[in-house]
Amino acid sequence: MSQPSFAPRERPWFLIGIAILLCFIAFSGCTQPVIPSPGPISTTPPQVVTTAAPPPSQVPTAQATTKGPSEYLTYSNTQYGFSLNYPPGWIKQENAGANVVTFTSPSEGKDDLYLENMKVMVEETSMSLEQYKNAQLAKKQNLDSFNKVMDGPYKIGSFNGWKLAYTGNAGMLMEWVEIYTIKGTTAYNLVFSAQESHYANFVVPMDNMVKSFQLSM
Repeated sequence: MSQPSFAPRERPWFLIGIAILLCFIAFSGCTQPVIPSPGPISTTPPQVVTTAAPPPSQVPTAQATTKGPSEYLTYSNTQYGFSLNYPPGWIKQENAGANVVTFTSPSEGKDDLYLENMKVMVEETSMSLEQYKNAQLAKKQNLDSFNKVMDGPYKIGSFNGWKLAYTGNAGMLMEWVEIYTIKGTTAYNLVFSAQESHYANFVVPMDNMVKSFQLSM
């Protein structure tokens, strides 16, 4: 006796339907927009570009107010036969006490307690240069806080001279430089005085004045 049939012809249609459904799902996935995956995130910090600052303005340094020797004025004294040059702006005063002439520097400001100056004194003497120097040095011993800085020969032009430098207290701390020379029986004494704290500012003009000293008699 034959077995009952289970209608095998229906199975292919069932499989076909499943295949169609799968194709539809696949087709739908293919139409989705493609979103690109984000690239790697850089961990390097952004580079900061800086512009070099311009160089600071040049601040002019303080300029010396002392003129050069070529701009100095010339003083001549025919009575005592000498001449020397002095800086422009310095005040010249003749016959001031025992001094034949005094050259006084201009004020350096409201805090300037003393006006530096160069004096020229002339006197008759029978002493030698060394004796004259020793006599002048003896007069300084009574100066409060006297301290000898220099004591030695010094050439003034073609004449032998002597230089004595010392400090002391004359109401304020001071520094002096004295230059002596003798021609015949006439002694010439150049005395520069300055407030000790300002002395360094006047070394150049003082030296220029002394070096320009000339005897004509």
